[in-house]
Amino acid sequence: MPWLAVGLALSAHATAQEPTSEELWRRQPPPFQAHAEGLAAPTRAGAAMEMRLGLLPWLLPPLDPDPKRLAALETSASHIAARYASVGLRAPRITRRDGVYPIYYVRDLGSAAAQYGPGFGQFGVAEAMRLNEDDWDRVMIVGEADGFGSDLALFPEKVAVSVAHEIFHGIQASYANWNVHDNSHLHEEKWVTEALPDAIGLWAIEGLSFMGNPPFDPRRRFASGSPRFGKVLGLRPYDYPLDLRTAPPRMPIFPAGTSADSRREMASYMSNSFWAYVWQHSMPRGQEWKPVRHALMVRTARAGTSGVREESLAWTDRSLRDQHPAWTRGLYDALPAFIPWWVAYPDAVMRSRKGEFAHARWLGHAFVDGCPLHEFDQANPTATVKVAVREMAATCIRVKWTGPSVGDSGWPAFAVVASSADGGGEAALTDLHLGIHGTNLGKTDPFLDPATGRPSLAWSGLSLDPGQAANTDGETVITFTNVPPDPLRASRRTYDIHLGVGTSEVSGQLVKPAESNKPASSVRVAPRPHVIPGQVKAVREGRTLSMAVVPASMAGKDDCMNATAKSAGQLAFGLDENAGHDGASRLMAICLKASGDASRRGGNPALKPDVELELPAIPDGHTGPVAGGRVIAMWDDPGLGKPADQHVDARTDDVDITVSLANAAFVRGRFTARFTAPANNANGELSGDFLVWRSPTDERIALADPLDYVASNLVQTLAAMGRDPAEVGAGMARRAANQRGRSSARDNRDADVVCTLDCEIVRQGNVSPTCRASMAEIYAACPEGAQVTREEVASLADWMFRDMPEPMRSEMSTGTVDTVMKMPTALREDWAAKLRAARAKTGD
Repeated sequence: MPWLAVGLALSAHATAQEPTSEELWRRQPPPFQAHAEGLAAPTRAGAAMEMRLGLLPWLLPPLDPDPKRLAALETSASHIAARYASVGLRAPRITRRDGVYPIYYVRDLGSAAAQYGPGFGQFGVAEAMRLNEDDWDRVMIVGEADGFGSDLALFPEKVAVSVAHEIFHGIQASYANWNVHDNSHLHEEKWVTEALPDAIGLWAIEGLSFMGNPPFDPRRRFASGSPRFGKVLGLRPYDYPLDLRTAPPRMPIFPAGTSADSRREMASYMSNSFWAYVWQHSMPRGQEWKPVRHALMVRTARAGTSGVREESLAWTDRSLRDQHPAWTRGLYDALPAFIPWWVAYPDAVMRSRKGEFAHARWLGHAFVDGCPLHEFDQANPTATVKVAVREMAATCIRVKWTGPSVGDSGWPAFAVVASSADGGGEAALTDLHLGIHGTNLGKTDPFLDPATGRPSLAWSGLSLDPGQAANTDGETVITFTNVPPDPLRASRRTYDIHLGVGTSEVSGQLVKPAESNKPASSVRVAPRPHVIPGQVKAVREGRTLSMAVVPASMAGKDDCMNATAKSAGQLAFGLDENAGHDGASRLMAICLKASGDASRRGGNPALKPDVELELPAIPDGHTGPVAGGRVIAMWDDPGLGKPADQHVDARTDDVDITVSLANAAFVRGRFTARFTAPANNANGELSGDFLVWRSPTDERIALADPLDYVASNLVQTLAAMGRDPAEVGAGMARRAANQRGRSSARDNRDADVVCTLDCEIVRQGNVSPTCRASMAEIYAACPEGAQVTREEVASLADWMFRDMPEPMRSEMSTGTVDTVMKMPTALREDWAAKLRAARAKTGD
């Protein structure tokens, strides 16, 4: 048959004068040549092959060997090779012919591309070989049917991704220690051996102009919302284990799969979304995951592993621990960071809400067991749910506020309290990770619930507004991920989760007595239920301080007070005055957000006071009267005279508080406050009901790692700034230990219990020796002369994101400038100094 050319048999042997494989690989661009003559391969006994008209279809030449297609394959392969070579990967084990790497273009492979060769072939498929049976070629083949088929108009680069995948397999084969268990039934390792090349292949074609199209940007293609991108994106159910020990009941996107084995196989390939996050999205720009250059290809089995699942998990965990700049605890950090990021992926990364990638459908694909919705309003402010999480997997719930808008953001602040429901105790809390739409939160101090004796975790002051509420259908997704410190010791966990917002109803009247020649100011508060925006405070030594908790990354501003407590960043840098003290938060202050109506001569507009209730620490299980507490009411009345006289600040300790409920999550009760004061305060009475987050108790269980306090995206930011997360954690541990050792009777003379981040104070020398030692690097950045300007910050930010495509580059640069300018001066100068040094090294 003349059209069945013996392509490989007639190829000449490489000559001694040809460049070495590594030298050829690092040429710009490395040369590739596409062949459309078909392949010749003698069949081998026992090979299971699908015959069509008596022939192997992948031996047949393409029906349409368009020169443009051949040229596109060559160009894309060279582009991909240059990308791989740029991160230090070796040359692939692909047999060169006449000084170039060949690509064979055939009729149908059943997939877009494949690679065949000794020690690398797929079981049951005949390898292509030379006429001499002992002289084997390793070849890469691209199929016409899938590679340039129905996806050509929608996603023409799909075949280029497949080429990148196969080239990467050739690179794997060039590392002698890469142990690939290439058995179609061992899906427990294919989430590494097949999904990782998929993810890196997608990265490798970025910037490629394929067949006259604009340079490849995955967001532009995927924004169409077509389900055909599901496999490329890696849209698989992550409520099933990362390493696919348990088959999901269905694969939502191509192919559906008719058996557990086929679903596991597809899910293993579609784990590439996890690898894409690890490889590219979690790293500082232009700094891909280091194991590719150092340890990625050294994957030998270790003593004590009982199978490929253990080896794949252990290798991934070990590589992340050793190589990732922020994830010092391997998969314990990586998977909980990935899950909430993946939930927000269409909105935050792809800018797509169409078709399969619309919010509700996306969640149904990512969590096939369901993501139940819990709606809250004033009448239903709390809920308790039981959550079961598979090992090395996640589950989710949706939270939606259906009551009236609260503050500027429209959302109240929430609290989440978790306790083990299966007897797992402290270990279960160590394994639990909470994520809120795009942010993996750190952990607060665990505490023992006196009523049940169970350890619990509490996150309060959480702003559930994800920043683009309209893009998430007005709801927030909360994820729970189960990852133990040792991924090989994972077990299924069950938790009781308490969710809710604080509410209040206040009524009464306050009167500011008239001064000479001035009318009185009278405020009547009508009984009306209100949602608490959620500022949480703690009081120590008579001073009111903001309590250090870990909110979501977006701190929504509300009219009464800030809707969230201090951010994780303030805790990490030691900004919060209360960080690391003896743990006894004496009072909890809740802004009740009472609205008032005025009744005074002149018909002035209604006066609206802010009413704040301070609760004493209330043990779990307590009911009945509680001693202590304060109520503060503040309002402005322009009719009282000059500006200094217009602000009314009424405070009283004459408060009766009765508690009807105090559990691990919430405190419910009623209060009555009586105001009797001279002319500059107020007279009257306020009373009402309240439901607030539980008051912290003095009993705490120490966290195993101080970095648990810090949201994972902040840790990654620190790493991108050149700070070692381990050093940050060690500094936090030292600070906590020092403060625990201090007597609670220390007075205000200890002004530097928390180290200052104000360069002016540093220059004045008003810093303790302890702070100078622990913050030496940051203090060294404080300039003697002019401080860094907004213009310089903008210039440095533009340089930092110089390789990022628009419009993301402008968005990230503008956001960074705003963030840096809000930093305390010492942190801002330290940030600028590090960026200046990094820019100087590049010569830009």
